[in-house]
Amino acid sequence: MTGGADDDSVLGEGHVALVTGSTSGIGAATARNLAATGATVLVHGRDRAAGEELVADLPGEGHAFYAADYTDFDEVRQLADAVRSDFDRLDCLVNNAGTWQGERRLVDVPGGDEGVEMTVAVNHLATFLLTNLLADRLAATGERRAEERGGEGERARGEADPTADPARVVTVSSDLHRRAEPGIGAATGDEGPSGVAAYAHSKLANVLFTYELARRLPAGVTATCCHPGVSPSTGLSRDGSSLAELGWKLFGVVGRLTGRVDTAAESAETGTYLATAPDVTGVSGEYFDDCEAVRSAEATYDRDAQRALWRASVEWLGLDDGEVVGADGERAPEA
Repeated sequence: MTGGADDDSVLGEGHVALVTGSTSGIGAATARNLAATGATVLVHGRDRAAGEELVADLPGEGHAFYAADYTDFDEVRQLADAVRSDFDRLDCLVNNAGTWQGERRLVDVPGGDEGVEMTVAVNHLATFLLTNLLADRLAATGERRAEERGGEGERARGEADPTADPARVVTVSSDLHRRAEPGIGAATGDEGPSGVAAYAHSKLANVLFTYELARRLPAGVTATCCHPGVSPSTGLSRDGSSLAELGWKLFGVVGRLTGRVDTAAESAETGTYLATAPDVTGVSGEYFDDCEAVRSAEATYDRDAQRALWRASVEWLGLDDGEVVGADGERAPEA
């Protein structure tokens, strides 16, 4: 493939990857891993100082930082606009940004009156919005990668290599999705889950979203999701209550002593694998743990639930058909 990709990574020089929520923790570790391939890495977060410091520290040149608050969907739109304006390709999108709220808080949404619980809004809705807004750029890059993969004769004739690696969407979920109670109604209104229950609900949404997305994306883009491990060293709970943050930190201390938690670098391994490994070329609509495809919770395979979440997300965000992947029909047959 044209660029610096090699046998160990499908990303390389000349390629572009966006990692959301990457100013610290798992996201920062993932950004470092992707930059090590030679790819240009776009760092996202709210902390400009931390983001710019990471960009300066990444190997290679051309990396950039983009600020966006995931509780503000206008800022998510601005992030997508900026990426499309600044780069003519996007080889990989790693949806890593997330939050853990100790108390139930609501975020206003363009298409609803009640508001959506903040953990779901940040971990799912903002991810849903950004992915849909960047889907055209990912698809165009997938086609471009196929053309670049072909030999000189194929490129001269404008032909694509059907075995080329597609563009990739990787969404960081969690095995806590297995504890969630299915149903989109819990996401709206003052009454409903909070804390770990809300977080589990948002991670279930990540998996349902990935499976529906994989069916709707064109052939030049794949979508996978993963469990990153348990890493209390991340800033996941920084926006929650002080008690929740203290509990998370204490869990980290005990976990490190007992070997039950992972470092941020260890937690970034599966996401990095899905973003770069030739082994998963063409793999889509799968859930991974420890760099292996595993079966997710049975509730995630409910096609009605996948469709219902997708439709609700479009409605909550007030999206037009032109902004939604596969609005004119799904690519793959129903499973």
